[in-house]
Amino acid sequence: MIGTPLSRRTVLKAAAGAAGIAVLAACGKDGGSTSTTGGALNVWGGVPPESGPNAMIEAFQKQHPGITVTYTRYVNDDQGKLKLDTSLQGGVPIDVFFSYDNPTLGKRVQAGLTADLTGRVKNDSGLAQFGPDASPTANLVYDGKIYSVPAQKAPTLIFANDTMLSEAGITIPDGWDINDYRDVAKKLSKAGKVFGTFSTPPIHRYTLGPDYYYSEDGKSSSFSDPAWRQYLELALAMQEEGSVLPRRTIIAEKLQTFSHGPLLTGRVAMLPGQVFVLRYISDLEEFPHDFKVRALPNPAPVKGQEFWNDGPIGDHISISAKSKQQDAAWSFVSFWMNNSHLMTKGGRLPSILDPSKQSQTIADLLGPERDKLYDVASFEKVIFGTEYKFPVDTITTASNQVDTIYKKLHDQVLLGQITVDQMLAQATKEADEAIKAAG
Repeated sequence: MIGTPLSRRTVLKAAAGAAGIAVLAACGKDGGSTSTTGGALNVWGGVPPESGPNAMIEAFQKQHPGITVTYTRYVNDDQGKLKLDTSLQGGVPIDVFFSYDNPTLGKRVQAGLTADLTGRVKNDSGLAQFGPDASPTANLVYDGKIYSVPAQKAPTLIFANDTMLSEAGITIPDGWDINDYRDVAKKLSKAGKVFGTFSTPPIHRYTLGPDYYYSEDGKSSSFSDPAWRQYLELALAMQEEGSVLPRRTIIAEKLQTFSHGPLLTGRVAMLPGQVFVLRYISDLEEFPHDFKVRALPNPAPVKGQEFWNDGPIGDHISISAKSKQQDAAWSFVSFWMNNSHLMTKGGRLPSILDPSKQSQTIADLLGPERDKLYDVASFEKVIFGTEYKFPVDTITTASNQVDTIYKKLHDQVLLGQITVDQMLAQATKEADEAIKAAG
């Protein structure tokens, strides 16, 4: 059963040090948004409307007939994030919006785009568990305040082509580890045709957990920790042996955000990913395939030892600081949080989940053709039979800059442009400078 244990690190509720978003030119009406006058709310999110938001909005409007909600979908990639940020600062009226990663939310908080929700959450009995003083920490906290509430728990797991596993005669060992994962990926690979896995499991996140970019005190980076070298060297070795999709291919085909394509076209046999991948597997019209997908647990960095899941507590809902409908917006946020089971059909696992409804949740997640498309028992076992440790990051100092620094240098290593030693030295230097400047 999914749980949220205490962080292994000191809980630091530091002021957000992420870089502010540059003030951009105002943009006009976008994506069908309407003016927020009277009982109208404009909501922006990254999930396609037919994958849950439409049902959520319909249910909300039945309960609140005096409020009209318009939903605008933005694609959660760099261009889409910029579009939302520009709109929040410009002339497009937005009342409620979603952020899907911590650094992006931190930027929006630092830029003053998000309303302070601390008091509202504390006074809501159903949502008080996401308040700044809750234990264990279950939300992102900025200088003792919160500016969002997380609508879903998004554990990562391994999505595997069940046919490929069966044809190769592979049985996944109980409690498998990273070495087992690599061996399986090699056995599933076919030179020039199939790669065993889309990506190397993130050993660094599994090992370091919350605030994995930072030292224990949050005053410097963690790139000197052996977990970073272990991950990078393994990623390079797997790329060299052909058991993982090359980073060059991922970048060229822009697969960093939406990585499901290679799994569903048979180019990779295993895909480490979040639960939202299910909505693509179930979409046979856009992604036709004739094999079942099996769920596998993440491999442990060290066999038999506890480790962190790298999935976030996410889908952070915020209210725009510029919204003129603060009370109505909060009514919508509270309704969404307490009815987030309506999003399960779109591959979202609610952060507030009734344990008695696990079987129904699995049925909703996997859809009406689940027996055709999935090894259903494996998903129920992996999603609900695993005691996940979700990392909740609490250090926000220069978080966006550090994230950008790492991703740039990570790509350079896997593209063969710099060595692991050069990468770690440069990441430490640049990240420490950014943290010091922001602190």
